[in-house]
Amino acid sequence: MTFDSAKPLVVEIGLGCYFWLALCTLLSGALYPALEVGTACQIPLTLSCDAGLLLGFAGCLAVAKRGGRAFGMPLLAGAGRTFAATMLPLLPAFTTSVAILLRTGMLFEEATVPMIAGDVLLGASLAAAGYLWWLAFSGESPHVALLRVVRALLGASIAFVVLSLAPRGILLLGACLVSPVAIGLGLAMQLAEPQADADDSPCDGARDERPEASADTTETTRPAPETAPLPRVLQLSIVISVFVADLLLSLFPVSLFSEASPLFAPLTGDPAAATLGNLTEPAFIAALLIALFSGIALLLEERERLKLPLVCSVGFFAVAVGFVTFPYHFPGGAPIGVAEAGRVIILVFIIMALLRYYQDCPPRAWLVPLARLACLCALAMAVADVLVMTLYLNPALDLFDFTNRTIFGGVGVLVLVALLLGPMPHVYEVVRRGACRSEAAGNNAENTDEGAESAAAVSLQREELAEAHLDAFASTHRLSPREREILGLISKGRDVPYIEQELVLSKSTVKTHIRHIYEKCEVSSRQALIDLLQSHPED
Repeated sequence: MTFDSAKPLVVEIGLGCYFWLALCTLLSGALYPALEVGTACQIPLTLSCDAGLLLGFAGCLAVAKRGGRAFGMPLLAGAGRTFAATMLPLLPAFTTSVAILLRTGMLFEEATVPMIAGDVLLGASLAAAGYLWWLAFSGESPHVALLRVVRALLGASIAFVVLSLAPRGILLLGACLVSPVAIGLGLAMQLAEPQADADDSPCDGARDERPEASADTTETTRPAPETAPLPRVLQLSIVISVFVADLLLSLFPVSLFSEASPLFAPLTGDPAAATLGNLTEPAFIAALLIALFSGIALLLEERERLKLPLVCSVGFFAVAVGFVTFPYHFPGGAPIGVAEAGRVIILVFIIMALLRYYQDCPPRAWLVPLARLACLCALAMAVADVLVMTLYLNPALDLFDFTNRTIFGGVGVLVLVALLLGPMPHVYEVVRRGACRSEAAGNNAENTDEGAESAAAVSLQREELAEAHLDAFASTHRLSPREREILGLISKGRDVPYIEQELVLSKSTVKTHIRHIYEKCEVSSRQALIDLLQSHPED
């Protein structure tokens, strides 16, 4: 295996380690010095991680508002990524390691303040790394990026169960050393090679689909907007979903659930056993359901049949079932695990919606809106946690009372049902239209009455010029007719599956033709090929 061929594997492992660390933060009590210490500090720990997320996303927003520049370097810019951009992932990797050392008490044994500080730092590190992962996959199609996400989530959930059964020292070694290093390396490789897997991405070419306009047609074109703000219905639906899910899960944290488990009792021989290794029953149930969902989602998305309403409904349904059944006190707390799995599935729904909404958009269109949305979500989680802390501190309210649990669970479920039946259909329509496609449709609508015939003539002229330009380029580089045909599709942002169907060719044949085009043009990536095509002199 060569270094270049190993890059995709390193990136996949890095993303999987990121999700594994997030699952450990959500589900595992092993990242505390001791479960009793975590239970004693439950109230401040309820707020600390979300405060860290808010801090991390606020930092990303500040950098994004500066045009992706920090310290005079284009760290987050979509183009011109420097060596500094490849070194940037090492910062969250380092802070993640330090955060784990503080949170687990390995630096200061069972000290409350360092543990809470580590929780804040871990939240900030995960936020920054998550934003960098989004940037790293910005050049890929939503289909390819979503496949990566569900594949990584499947591996992370399985690894969570396996490593939780291992001795705590092995789990901590993976959390504070192996996982941060893998995340840093994966991010660095993907950011350093933004055109990786470009053969499967329609985005790079889509940005440059139009040839340069001639002098007499310049005024008829509109520049792409600097940013593409999120529609209010999409933004509010995401923030409310995050708020409700976090409020309910903060009431009964999975990682601190230590009730006797009927599922683990036969395996351990102890009727009072609450854990199996470092694994609680709710965490085990959550990980299994996440793995099951990820496996099914992977199979559906490979056939491009994974639908946004399905993912949203499954996530909301899991949260609802968990909190409708929890007040009836199932032994072992399995309903809490179901609800936690639902929260993770809601996160997948959010990622899926944003990927599809911003497809074909350059990074400058979403850098600020996504960072702002992430800040709003972190703020909503912090507000939910403050509310939970207020309830816990109220001496007249027992959250573990049957009536109170029924009320809180019922209210949360009603909000989710209202979201599902109310704004969500509008969200699906907004995502289907997309940001850049909606902008193009709006521009076309404005000019329909005044210049329909002129626009058609200009479009035909551009198409003829583009074809002539492609013919001249193909002749210069001695491309065969089939290679010229594939080059035309590549210049329009078409990916390999599309070219297969359009030309009725096998995937291996298409990739062979693309490789021959690269060799004849002396380039190594799709973006380099498009740049060369654009720089070719016109007749």
